[in-house]
Amino acid sequence: MRRTVLVIVALAVAVVQLNAKISLPAIISDNMVLQQKSEVKLWGWADPGEEVKVSSSWSRKVYSVQADAEGKWIVYVNTPKHCVGQELKFLSGSTREEIAIGNILVGEVWLASGQSNMEFWTTPKKGSAWMTGMEGWEEQIEDAEYPNVHLFKVEECWDHTAPHEDCKGQWVVCSKETVQNYSAVAFLFARELHKALEQPVGVILCAVGGTHSESWIREEVMRKDTIYNRVYRNYTPDKMAPKGYLHKVPSAVWNGMVNPIVGYTIKGNIWYQAESNAWRAEDYAPIFVDLVEDWRLLWGQERLPFYYMQVAPYSQLPGKIRMEQAKVWEGRMLEDIGMVTAIDVGDSLDIHPRNKLVPARRFADVVLANEYNRKIECYGPVVKSVSFNGQELVVGFDYAEGMHVVLPSGERSSVGAAYLHVAGSDGVYYPAFSRIEAGSLIVWHPEVKMPVKVKYCTEDYCKGNIYNGAGQPAYPFEAQIPVVLEYADELDVKPSFQGGTTDDFTIWAFSKIMYPTFAVKAKIEGTVKVSFVINTDGSVSDVTVVEGVHPSLDNEAKRVISKSPLWSPGKLDGKPVRVRYVQPIEFRLR
Repeated sequence: MRRTVLVIVALAVAVVQLNAKISLPAIISDNMVLQQKSEVKLWGWADPGEEVKVSSSWSRKVYSVQADAEGKWIVYVNTPKHCVGQELKFLSGSTREEIAIGNILVGEVWLASGQSNMEFWTTPKKGSAWMTGMEGWEEQIEDAEYPNVHLFKVEECWDHTAPHEDCKGQWVVCSKETVQNYSAVAFLFARELHKALEQPVGVILCAVGGTHSESWIREEVMRKDTIYNRVYRNYTPDKMAPKGYLHKVPSAVWNGMVNPIVGYTIKGNIWYQAESNAWRAEDYAPIFVDLVEDWRLLWGQERLPFYYMQVAPYSQLPGKIRMEQAKVWEGRMLEDIGMVTAIDVGDSLDIHPRNKLVPARRFADVVLANEYNRKIECYGPVVKSVSFNGQELVVGFDYAEGMHVVLPSGERSSVGAAYLHVAGSDGVYYPAFSRIEAGSLIVWHPEVKMPVKVKYCTEDYCKGNIYNGAGQPAYPFEAQIPVVLEYADELDVKPSFQGGTTDDFTIWAFSKIMYPTFAVKAKIEGTVKVSFVINTDGSVSDVTVVEGVHPSLDNEAKRVISKSPLWSPGKLDGKPVRVRYVQPIEFRLR
């Protein structure tokens, strides 16, 4: 960071530094970009009680603030509409020493954060086995001279002991030279945004390869929830230090890299991370929600836009992580959030696909559409319904206008969807035949007489080939015929057991119970409640204990329910539907 220091008398540089009364964080420096038409946060340090005056080239207003007992001061400055070539001055009230920050842009500021696929350089990194440069990097850096795009990179730093006040890094002007060791995704995103808006753009890169989501969250948040116990147990400093993995310790990256820039006013964040959480995928959604909510709290922007990438397929990365990522957006677990996908640009042999232009453009599309009201179709087809039609399932979608399949030849087609499977109530999946009709996907397989479930691109490695007319890929999905509660008023016909009622089923189940010997000896008794689904063909599936007593009794109750004879299925609008039912199984010793 370059700072211009003006003093009343000429002093040697060493003396100026010794007597300096004001200091600024690395991110407040020459070439910085400020969010336009906002009240932006500026801060720094001085002697306790020192008065600091802040002025800008775009306003006559002078802001005055006093450093607190610890020497920290904060001031909020109003910014104008987008402009270039601006300046800020920070004046010490006692020494009249002044720090001037120049070549400031006022425009749109975005944070770009995550792990290695966000960190991945534009050009090959010498000596690196994985940072091999983005696909077509030679061509892309020829289109990198943008004086009104400025880039900041928070240098890697992690600390599991305490939050840092400042980081290392500097703002640079986007050029052929400066983008070479900068994030490919962040650079390309900034370029696309700048071209579309024709306004100054600043991007702050904060990314570290191999980090878990928990590396990016404050300790105060994680200590409140047992969901984090496993990561605290497995990723201790003592275990990670010998491997050189201290960045994996909970809160380590938050402390060293995020806390120093918290509060710097931004428009929003793009996030590319989840690979390191793939082996604990079942916990990802609530952890990611905690991260987003806490960042919003600390940034003081309650609805800070957050857009994230559904990670690319890779043969050694559990595909379940993509489904868990989808829960946050598709399940509306947060507002002002959006997910784009890399489902069609993965590399089976490399967790770091070199195609970075497509992910960057998808980030730009979703940001332009949602934050800048551009008429761009930024999402691919998302499942909204599944219905039953004879031996076929009809899958309906949102964002499906012009939906089609892209064949290996590049030709568009209505058939040939890849990585698509269908199953009956037994849960056995078969590769599905399919066709697209009027924005719906029709799926079937001759061996599945009564299809219930369908899934698309859930494998560890896959390559999606369903797109809408805007060229956005369909999101991976797992879907099934909806389950209707047994006593739902909308049912035309409720399921019946062998022509009788649910009481008849209770009698049948009781007749099949074999009281476990262990439970008899231990005098264990009670009522086990078992949930199960009565399928459209009358079979029973999805048997789950919802209220247990003891494993011995729970397992026996599940065994009996699983052996149920066929029911007569429930119906809605004249068609068979899946119905969930909860059956109490009573175990009493005599």
